[in-house]
Amino acid sequence: MLIHVEDLVHIYAPGTPLERMALRGVNVEIHPGERVGILGPTGSGKSTLVQHLAGLLEPTAGRVWLDDVVAHGRGAAARAHRLRVGLALQYPEDQIFAQTVFDEVAFGPRNLGLAEAKVLTRVHWAMGLVGLDKAEADCPGRDCSSRSQMEQRVPFTLSGGEMRRVALAGILAMRPEVLILDEPTASLDPRGRRELLARMRAWQGETGLTLILVSHDLDELARVVDRAVVIVEGRLVADGPVRRILSDGELLHHAGLDVPQPVALLQALQKAGWPVRTDRLLPEEAVAEVLRARGPGQIASKGGET
Repeated sequence: MLIHVEDLVHIYAPGTPLERMALRGVNVEIHPGERVGILGPTGSGKSTLVQHLAGLLEPTAGRVWLDDVVAHGRGAAARAHRLRVGLALQYPEDQIFAQTVFDEVAFGPRNLGLAEAKVLTRVHWAMGLVGLDKAEADCPGRDCSSRSQMEQRVPFTLSGGEMRRVALAGILAMRPEVLILDEPTASLDPRGRRELLARMRAWQGETGLTLILVSHDLDELARVVDRAVVIVEGRLVADGPVRRILSDGELLHHAGLDVPQPVALLQALQKAGWPVRTDRLLPEEAVAEVLRARGPGQIASKGGET
């Protein structure tokens, strides 16, 4: 599915003392199968933009197209296209409503009219994908009590991280063509973040779906996306390969963001005279770049400098 955003403007509470312009003439295209990160400071308009991509908001001006259909349209074609887009909101409690985890995850597939046996399969698959039932992968074909217990839990009794996983599982169970994740790893511990992002990237690689990730964590974006879009005060200020964007200290400073820690280290070394590249975004890449720059015998030649 091609997503085309054309001169998009969104104003909250127009004509009132609370009027606020969230998006100011945004233009962007996202092609099928892309992995795109949307970044910017708090209040920059990122969440407003992705809600438009999912057809949840009506623009003040401009249009969002899903293929050749207006995203927020009221007809059957627009509704069918919106069903191909899955959005996991920043605050999962805003989209959870069912009385059990199972019914929450099953809601979408049931709404598609799937047979209950297929619904059951999708629920178990989606819960496993987001790590809600780690034991399930270890006991195929057997009674997994941990899965049964989680399925019957009331979602609002779960931790913030668990609620986020439930909300995401409900989206994944729909098998969307476009998956939009708004701060998906908030409330997760570092291990849980790495695990969830690895699962999402692996699934995107297997299915070829379009993955759009909103995050303020640039190290997180560096591991998942290939392209980065920067939003500042409702305006799109940069769009390009993630390595170029996340290694551009001047651009990120203007956007109120810091470069990823590996990039900051390499930039400091470069200023100190080290012949290093500064577009190495991941810690392991930075280590490899430092070792390459040192070369054989560099420790001794630098007199033990580190």
